Amino acid sequence: MGKVGKPPFEITPEVCEKAYKYASQGCTKKQIAESLGINYSTLNKKEHEFDEFAEAIKKGQAVGITEVTNKLYEKALNGDTTSILFYLKCRAGWRETAEDQTQKPPITVNIVKPDGID
Repeated sequence: MGKVGKPPFEITPEVCEKAYKYASQGCTKKQIAESLGINYSTLNKKEHEFDEFAEAIKKGQAVGITEVTNKLYEKALNGDTTSILFYLKCRAGWRETAEDQTQKPPITVNIVKPDGID
């Protein structure tokens, strides 16, 4: 009598392509594993065993991040205020503080004409 249960998960070019696609769309490794119908631990094991599988996930993640970054950057350059602020907070260290959100008392300026000027 043969073994009962699922056949072992094999890394094929099609599996690598699916992993790449899921990673490029922003899926986490846990989500990639679920989408491939395997446990997270199996995904980790296969990543260590098969360089092409690990590379597919890494490259997919990089491509997805690059595509979204480019869209954000384009929107910021086109004057989208939300995109500009998000970009500056994430990339330039800008931040909001409690001090920024409090009202400061208005400054009063008195303009006085020197003597002899009308």
